[in-house]
Amino acid sequence: MGPALSPLQLTARWLVPAAALLALVVPAPAMAATGVAPWRLEAIASSTGVAELHALQFDAEGNGLLSWYGAQQGHEPPAFGGLATRDPAGSWLRPPDLVGVEPDNAQIHLYGTTHALLVAREAATSTSRRQLVVADGQSDGGFGKFATLEDYVSDHWSAVNDGGDAIIAWTVEHSPFLRVAERAAGKDVAPALDLAVAKTAAVAINDRGDRVVVWRAGTRLAARLQPVNGDWGPTVRFGQVDAITHLQLSALLERNGRVVVTWGSQGHACGVSVRDSRGRWSNRTLERRCGPSGSDSHAAPVIPIDDGGGASYVAWTGATRSGRRAVKLTRIGAGAGGISRTPLLLSRERGAVLDDAAAGPGRSIAVTYTAPRPTKARPYIFATFAALRRGGGSFGHSTRLTPATVFAARGSRVAFQPLTGEPVVAFPYLVGRTVAVGAAVGPPDPAPAT
Repeated sequence: MGPALSPLQLTARWLVPAAALLALVVPAPAMAATGVAPWRLEAIASSTGVAELHALQFDAEGNGLLSWYGAQQGHEPPAFGGLATRDPAGSWLRPPDLVGVEPDNAQIHLYGTTHALLVAREAATSTSRRQLVVADGQSDGGFGKFATLEDYVSDHWSAVNDGGDAIIAWTVEHSPFLRVAERAAGKDVAPALDLAVAKTAAVAINDRGDRVVVWRAGTRLAARLQPVNGDWGPTVRFGQVDAITHLQLSALLERNGRVVVTWGSQGHACGVSVRDSRGRWSNRTLERRCGPSGSDSHAAPVIPIDDGGGASYVAWTGATRSGRRAVKLTRIGAGAGGISRTPLLLSRERGAVLDDAAAGPGRSIAVTYTAPRPTKARPYIFATFAALRRGGGSFGHSTRLTPATVFAARGSRVAFQPLTGEPVVAFPYLVGRTVAVGAAVGPPDPAPAT
């Protein structure tokens, strides 16, 4: 079981019985915040063996695709890439598992109406050359033939915009270089370039087609940008990384050219660096000892969000002045130095840990987290929560999504159904001696875009 799904060591006495699966198909009106429509629960059948949820995404037609890294004794193979699809009416299905790739680091990107791109390393075999492969597919979980990018790949990062343009970066065994390749929508992946000397990176692409690559350069960070239909710019160094142990990065590139880079590692400093549209960088350490996160293992413990209305936000697990762990959110303004100094506390529960964050239609934002909710009968139970903002307004009180009989695990994922504006949360939970995944769906957008 991966660290993202292990809030503590448990004995079988406290694990949720298999009957808890049935609880996920009934509405839970008690979960509604005062004056707010309730969230409803949806079951995802045959989903046991979850080790880490990867991503929940929706295409333009309202079809959802959830992917995860699965590990289960008795399953063939024991490690697998699990998939679940959700139709616009809310029905979940389990298409065939991913085959032929390493499931722990496979990345799927949805774009356009129903299209998908898979980026992964080939599955390990006695003759495997650890190839990095890509495959085109659909949001129903089906993928075509693999195309090989390179052999003996160590790690990889990728991003795709809504039009299908893609950027893929990777490192190769016995080489110091970070290699980057691009793909125009509907085309093959172009030949790779050596863009930097690095072992960890993040990439991003905006809807216009601008691209950015970010990496650690000693105790600083570095980036190269490429405007749409242009060439890669020079290396620009910025910021100061307080701790480089297990450093992880995330990047967000907005339409106006602003870049938001987040960095950090659990137990060490975490922060955000922002490049405005004029090319000026601002930097801020958010927390000297950043808390854990249930976000994807390729991402920094600080999650950047673009609300689609000219503002960006970052969410992370930090601490209050009293030392209580809390989930925080702060705004990234429009100009240079526009990093807010007063974070918003989204969680009220002790021991809260950030899981995920996403933006939706009409400047909606949803943030999910996990926190302990002990009772006398179940002193070690955890629950999944969601904080929701509509229309650029304020966040209401967080809503507990998982029923009292369900023992949640860290690592929930959230995305918005684009046609209705409903926030959909996939959450892992314990059942028997394994982990399954269920879903919670919030109220639709009261003022959907026309």
